[in-house]
Amino acid sequence: MAIRAVLFDLDGTLWTMLPSDHNWDPITAIQAGALKPHFDRLGFSFDPADFVLRLVADVRATLNPPTTDHSEPSWYPCLERVLASYGHSCDRSDASLILDEINAVPFTVMGIFAFSDAAPALEALKASGLKIGAVTNNPKPAHILAAQVQHLGLPDVFDVIVSSWELGWRKPHPIPFRTALRALGVEPHETAHVGDSYENDIAPALALGMTAVLRRGRPTPPGAPVPHHEIDSLEELLPLLTPDA
Repeated sequence: MAIRAVLFDLDGTLWTMLPSDHNWDPITAIQAGALKPHFDRLGFSFDPADFVLRLVADVRATLNPPTTDHSEPSWYPCLERVLASYGHSCDRSDASLILDEINAVPFTVMGIFAFSDAAPALEALKASGLKIGAVTNNPKPAHILAAQVQHLGLPDVFDVIVSSWELGWRKPHPIPFRTALRALGVEPHETAHVGDSYENDIAPALALGMTAVLRRGRPTPPGAPVPHHEIDSLEELLPLLTPDA
């Protein structure tokens, strides 16, 4: 059966990972500046920068260590706890606006950049008629990730972006993959999944019956089922997945 769709992991596959030594102070300042108009409107008099630091600390404590069942805890209770510590609360729509502002800092400001082979590969795959999706553990809403795609200079080719943030489940759980397949209207055997993590990308893709493509970089566990393809460049994908084109 011919491949009709390609799913991509994002971090480490289409763009670089967050640098481990990144200075968060400028990011906190940007986030605090973006929050100030919302806080003024809501009557919050506390320091937005202090709020960001408290929220980040609560989120990190909530997400680490990761759950063993691959469920993804929501950030909303974290936000509610931090606001309560100041004696305040807000409704869900305002909470969403606050979280969007915190997550909207452009990746390039954070030292994250698209791989040079990502844009041409995505454009070529889309031009060939394939459906394109993303399945990611990056804890941000899909609309924020779509904006980050554009900030990074990548083409707007994604038919669906499935994030652990919105589903409440993270890879390697099958739910994120099945959600993307359903949104694209394709079966696993008609789909390739491309990622850089054996545990989060290759193993679940193989288990679901997809064509598994590993972007080389991390080692494959000894004795584990091998991916269908291993690539050094995303530009290898078009001839691999559309051999008759």
